Amino acid sequence: MIKSMTGFGKGKAAYAGGNIQIELKTFNHKYFESSYKLPDNLQEIETQVKNILKNQICRGKLYLWVHYEQLQDNSNDIVIDQKKLNRYYKLLKDIKKQLKLRDDISLAQLTAYPDIIVTKPAKENKKALYKAANMAISRALAALISMRKKEGLALYKDLSGRARTIEKSLQKISVYLPEEINGYRAKLNKKAKDCSDKNGIKKERIEAEVALFAKSCDIAEEITRLKSHLANFKSSLKNAGEVGKVLDFIAQEIQREINTIGAKSSDFRIAKEVIKVKGEIEKIREQVQNVE
Repeated sequence: MIKSMTGFGKGKAAYAGGNIQIELKTFNHKYFESSYKLPDNLQEIETQVKNILKNQICRGKLYLWVHYEQLQDNSNDIVIDQKKLNRYYKLLKDIKKQLKLRDDISLAQLTAYPDIIVTKPAKENKKALYKAANMAISRALAALISMRKKEGLALYKDLSGRARTIEKSLQKISVYLPEEINGYRAKLNKKAKDCSDKNGIKKERIEAEVALFAKSCDIAEEITRLKSHLANFKSSLKNAGEVGKVLDFIAQEIQREINTIGAKSSDFRIAKEVIKVKGEIEKIREQVQNVE
């Protein structure tokens, strides 16, 4: 069954250091594209997260947010970034030497630099944090997909209904075409009967005219192709995965055939059904832009 590209999902999981919550939102997009920035302590699992998302979502623009609720009694470590400290100290010494300063380098000067003193989860909590993050993402993803499926069902019902409307119009057109040809024959016969020419108009000539007219407005091939496209369209609606582009292509082909039918026929009843079909196709093409 088709899925919508729009949806929202939220997942939460607890670990020793607190709680982590993941929010996912997806919107219409031609391809799969994700936008998120994981916190520093989750950077190591970024590739894993990206693969999880790509395996479940074929198409759409995805946004991911991470929210923390840390416990007051967590076991976070406050540590010194020794490499940055050494660089800052060397930089201050170089400045002191260059400017021939006598001032001593103080602890306050060094710790004033950003990122010297950092807080990070204790090593023993990393596995628990990663496990909680994966669980939260899985829950958020499940909720997101559930919403996309629910909206996909609504799209399926709408698009299926429009396909049935087009089929009914085709059935009417198939009935109207022979009547259009017979109507043309009747007009020619009446014209021949009313003709003042003493030689009249021969029956063979009338049939030749009718045959020529029937050939010019023959839409049997277009109707056959339209039925085939509609069958393919309805079949594709039942497929999962990335079918939005396929549905849009089929809708274009349906539009091409109905345009030809409209150009060939002069019957006002057929023209009325052609207009109705065109209206349905326009709505279909709008809706399939929401299909994954």
